[in-house]
Amino acid sequence: MISLSHLSGLFLGILLGFVMQRGRFCMAGGLRDLYLFRDSRMLIAILIVISIQSIGLFIFSYLGIAKIPGDTFPWLATIVGGLLFGIGMGCAGSCSTGAYYRAAEGLIGSILAVVGFIIASWLIRQPILKNIFQPITSPRLESGTITQTFNVPPYIAILILVAITIFFASRHIQKNKLIKIPKMKAKKKGVAHILFEARWHPFISAIVIGVIALLAWPSSLSDGRVGGLGISGPSAQFFTLVTEGNLKFFNWAGFLLMGIFAGAFIAAKGSNEFRLRNPGFPIIAKSFTGGLLMGIGSGLAGGCMLGNTLVNTAWFSWQGWAFIPCIVIGSWIVSYFTIIRPQYIKK
Repeated sequence: MISLSHLSGLFLGILLGFVMQRGRFCMAGGLRDLYLFRDSRMLIAILIVISIQSIGLFIFSYLGIAKIPGDTFPWLATIVGGLLFGIGMGCAGSCSTGAYYRAAEGLIGSILAVVGFIIASWLIRQPILKNIFQPITSPRLESGTITQTFNVPPYIAILILVAITIFFASRHIQKNKLIKIPKMKAKKKGVAHILFEARWHPFISAIVIGVIALLAWPSSLSDGRVGGLGISGPSAQFFTLVTEGNLKFFNWAGFLLMGIFAGAFIAAKGSNEFRLRNPGFPIIAKSFTGGLLMGIGSGLAGGCMLGNTLVNTAWFSWQGWAFIPCIVIGSWIVSYFTIIRPQYIKK
């Protein structure tokens, strides 16, 4: 039976998918551009999402309308999983969430990346693979958060995070305020122009996504789930729904996942960006492989780009913050061998 909590997950998913598609909120592309072009916009946008969510989450926790998870830190699994996820992200050309919203645009490569991610997310949770990877998933540190490790009150950590975010965001805006972006001739008017035609600044998209990510905490708690946004678990459940008819997929997280795809599709259709595009077999194969690696990586690391990078970081989990440099390294390795090194060989 569909409950109000399920509908709230669906609604937040639609909003998230819409904003990510229209805002071109591609975390994988942002991390790649940081390496290739020294463009830090997306990294700053990620900090904005984390900061907004962190402030609100601890307030919500104090008011009793959200619960902050408490767990140990699977350090080795996070490192290995993060590196695999980053490599997969570089191969697929997007993170797992990005693959979902780009699949809704009709990109066949992204569709295959999503298929690979779904399959691997299910496989990594099976008993056989759990036993194989146990030497990696077993090592843990009892202190699961940065605040616990350094015995720092959360509000101090929040102040530091917000200060860093404001510093980098204001510096970026100051450096780029003189750069004029050519305006396209508007074909739509009013709200339709803003929603489906106007360019969205990454920082504006980040603010909206930060609010959505924050609201996900009390929304998912109403369904008995402690946590925020995440797509790795429901992707695995979707596989069992298709192959076994298992209805466990239809929970808050499952409706969130459906909403992300639906919201991205609405945005793509409304902005005339939906069309089936076949990039050719080599890219499709690379995207599928990337999806598989992201599924395995997120299963080991306890979350994907969305769950670890944007959500677990908000409560200063070691797992979330350690995941970021690992995916960056993995992504940059792929960028070096597929973009940088070939250019040197040609010269």
